[in-house]
Amino acid sequence: MTFPELLNTYIRRFHCTAGELADVSGLTQASLSRYRNGQRVPETETLKKLAAGIVRIAKQNECTDLDFDLVFAQLAEAADIVETDHAQFSGQFSTLVDAISINLNELAKSMGYDPSYLSRIKKGQRMPADITKFSGSFSSFLLRKYGESEKMEQICKQINCSAEKEHLSRADFTAAVTQYLCSSEPKEKAAEGIGDYLKKLDEFDLNEYMTLIRFDQLKVPTVPFHLPSSKNYYGIEQMKQGELDFFKATALSRSKEPIFMNSDMPLADMAQDMEFNKKWMFGIAACLKKGLHLHMIHHIDRPLEEMILGLEAWIPIYMTGQISPYYLKNPGANIYHHLNYVSGVAALTGECINGYHKDGKYYLTNARQEVAYYRTKTNHILSKALPLMEIYTGESKEKFHRFLAGEAGKNSVHSNLYTTLPLYTISEELFRNILERNHVAAEKQHLLLQELYRVKDNFLQMLRSGSVEDRIPVLSREEYTKMPLTLSLSETFYEHEIFCTYDEYLKHCHQTMAVAERNPNYTALPQHARIFKNIQIQIKHNEWVIISKNKSPVIHFVIRHPKMRQAIEDGLWREMNEG
Repeated sequence: MTFPELLNTYIRRFHCTAGELADVSGLTQASLSRYRNGQRVPETETLKKLAAGIVRIAKQNECTDLDFDLVFAQLAEAADIVETDHAQFSGQFSTLVDAISINLNELAKSMGYDPSYLSRIKKGQRMPADITKFSGSFSSFLLRKYGESEKMEQICKQINCSAEKEHLSRADFTAAVTQYLCSSEPKEKAAEGIGDYLKKLDEFDLNEYMTLIRFDQLKVPTVPFHLPSSKNYYGIEQMKQGELDFFKATALSRSKEPIFMNSDMPLADMAQDMEFNKKWMFGIAACLKKGLHLHMIHHIDRPLEEMILGLEAWIPIYMTGQISPYYLKNPGANIYHHLNYVSGVAALTGECINGYHKDGKYYLTNARQEVAYYRTKTNHILSKALPLMEIYTGESKEKFHRFLAGEAGKNSVHSNLYTTLPLYTISEELFRNILERNHVAAEKQHLLLQELYRVKDNFLQMLRSGSVEDRIPVLSREEYTKMPLTLSLSETFYEHEIFCTYDEYLKHCHQTMAVAERNPNYTALPQHARIFKNIQIQIKHNEWVIISKNKSPVIHFVIRHPKMRQAIEDGLWREMNEG
């Protein structure tokens, strides 16, 4: 039965006029008329209004065998509309557009839409009236634009389309695109990936890692590495040696200039060589041991799961505080691959054609004029990059505090997940008592009290200009005995844990709830399952996420990248709701 036929059947069944149904559904008679004669197909929200109106009229006619869910399902099936959530649809659409670096102007022209309309869909401000039609047009563009390129494999992996490119039918691909846009499975998959990433951060201990790799015993020789003024490397095996030679030249030089690294060269060929990977990481470790700072542009034009897997390998290096990670928003066409490494004494540049990595070439030089040229080139690349995350350690404490103070005065909504109770809700008296019982030196107590005042001032400023919602641990005495809580001191960069007794915890918990009762802009929600032990997460919705590690080491990551930020938000709330 078509949608107009079903709609007219309902009208005849309950002996109502089209005007009566339009009024009770909150629609205009002109709109309903177009739906009845098939001139237009209603979107999801209109279907919901119609379903609610039909149920009301049914009840007026003492018909009780119809409910909203049944009527809506019948209307949606007849209208051939796929039911989905606005935020979910826009999120999936945005993720795919960003992952493939699709030009919205080009997409809009192909699909027959205005670019601003697609931009609003991407931001979740609009929803296509006909999802099936939109998905069909979108899939046609993807096939036409990327059907014969290597990017089609990336698209198929992103949308979970299992068919091989050679046997990919238009119907199967369109169905996969529609399923991807409307199904929550990809989002849940990404949420699981980001959840694993957060747990690895939570469990990571830099001291243990440094002991494991014997970092303290690592000796950086002072004998200069004799490299010809220039050298070419052809093929994968030689290119591996080229990267190692670059690190040798850099680590063994006297230069203290930072290192720049940017590469979108294929990884699979080199990743299979475990011996090379060990040597490569040793080269990085030697440069860090020397005290060099590393500016790294990550290639993130790939599905989120792959991006997270790549970032996991960099966790130990991030924890040193000696890396500044970036990304390029529009990295360009996927035809050429390039590599650019530059230090104070050497430059390594590489290239290959997509799909022909083995035919690529690297060029290493230590000629002063050439190094200066590549340094300028990489500075230009860096000027076009955006921070993947900002990393704050004890050395950048004041800078981090200025950032927090600036954000506190902005009108915004904050949501936080705490592994312990928030510092800004504790009374000064209880705070002093806990410090005294833990035998904290008087000088340290004074410094920590100053930090307490600063944190409280920021919190009050946030409440004046916006709202704060905290998820806080609610534990029984038995649970607490197994894993007691510490004061939340990551913002102070205090390296030692200060434990609280269960009675102190209860008193602080009551103080937190009292603050929530006095302030309508503050909400404290109980979290009965402890998701993490050593990290806490602050979210300023649609702007940034802060991951703060309480120990080993104390460090803060401010993440602004939309795909990562959204995945953390989705994954975090999913974890909390399950907990």
